[in-house]
Amino acid sequence: MLVTPAIPQSEKILEIGEELNYSVYYGFIKLGEVKFKITGKNKEDKNDVYTATASIKSFEAIPLVNINYIFESQMNYNKGEVHSNKFTATEFKEKSITNIYYTFDYDDNKIRTLKEVDGYESVKQDFNMDLEKNFQDGLSLMYNARLQSIQDKTKNSSNRFNVPVYINEKESSVRYSYNFKPEEVEIDMLNYDARCIRVAGVADFVGVFGLTGEFAGWFSDDDYRVPLKAKFNVTIGSITLELESFKKRGWKAPAFVK
Repeated sequence: MLVTPAIPQSEKILEIGEELNYSVYYGFIKLGEVKFKITGKNKEDKNDVYTATASIKSFEAIPLVNINYIFESQMNYNKGEVHSNKFTATEFKEKSITNIYYTFDYDDNKIRTLKEVDGYESVKQDFNMDLEKNFQDGLSLMYNARLQSIQDKTKNSSNRFNVPVYINEKESSVRYSYNFKPEEVEIDMLNYDARCIRVAGVADFVGVFGLTGEFAGWFSDDDYRVPLKAKFNVTIGSITLELESFKKRGWKAPAFVK
């Protein structure tokens, strides 16, 4: 009898081809959409390097909100976590395009930054890294948080994390912790309430659309840790991201049972 080997939790989270699509709401107003995809996996220096992309786009009919970004992150996987190797961001405005490139050179302890506006160099600098730090970019953060939520708590007595982030051409951080008591989460995509764990924290940086400060998110309470819902503070106030559709082998959101 053939026995199918169990799939490690990390591979269930970092599944090649995973697509997660979210609607963004300001109250009852649908502002836009966010799409995440894991596009590849390669070996570099005996380590697994995953590539992920994300797009953030507001709807054209929404006044005073004009957001159009594409991100790509190359993430090195090691010991149950990922950290950033390379990061690219492209912002499309009405009359210009801005490209940002970060290369995390851990051998030389530098983050090499290049920023171009309409093809012309506007920023080129090297940031000296602390020897003890592995940095996150604005995209790898989400995948790292999902992985950290499945760590063996017998080896890590605290579930509080203070994560170094390189964003806006400078070092910052995000602090968060998990509540592993199952919570009931309702989203429009499901005809039942999902069972989730909650992550909550504070972003010390200012991200896309003024994202900063306190946030909360809900991951599926299973091996896949799919983010179902999140709340953030942005320029106009509090917004909600809610999972609208997905592509993920064998996954179904776990039901909350009272």
